[in-house]
Amino acid sequence: MSDGPVLDAADWWKRLYARRYETGLYPLLLEYPDDSFDPVGGDYGADIDAASYFRSQWTDDAWPPFRKWPGLARPAAASTDVDVCAGEVASAVVHDGRARCLALVQVTRGADAPAALNWLGMTNHMTAQELSAVLRSWEDRFGLRVIGFGHGRLYVSVAARPTDVHQAHVLTAEHYLACPDVFHVDPGLDWSTYHEDLMKRRAWWFWWD
Repeated sequence: MSDGPVLDAADWWKRLYARRYETGLYPLLLEYPDDSFDPVGGDYGADIDAASYFRSQWTDDAWPPFRKWPGLARPAAASTDVDVCAGEVASAVVHDGRARCLALVQVTRGADAPAALNWLGMTNHMTAQELSAVLRSWEDRFGLRVIGFGHGRLYVSVAARPTDVHQAHVLTAEHYLACPDVFHVDPGLDWSTYHEDLMKRRAWWFWWD
């Protein structure tokens, strides 16, 4: 972990990201050298299934369009520009001043980073292992890549967005079940149009109080 801000942090992130399979180390952008890590080694919660987690959180009033659990959302198609998208989002996160420090985590896929670090940013709602399970599922379905952490914030890139309105509604429900704080606290988010945003955005961010 860097001691402080890194010059050209986005460029460093891209170079380290490109070598992640060679080095076995995955780069993360950080808002500042964070104290909310408590590395636990190799337990990434691989036995936790995202669908089971979402189903366990579901209630009849969990999301207005659905009376019962609708299953996992599906993307429109596989994306071929996953790495390009990740680099663009990393540049945007640094440019906007949301993160300038760097860390390397001994995982080859970013979804495992929260569990490997035992990240505490979302402990008011879910465990780090549950978050990693959800992120792994989004990696597989939507070409998600973990970019970095802020204080209680998570930044990711998304290369394969849903284009079907129904599937975008299902994905909105998944976002709500994973991170309800964003919907309750951010006055700029409109529940009725959030799904439309998901059909356009190449970056997601989450914030837990």
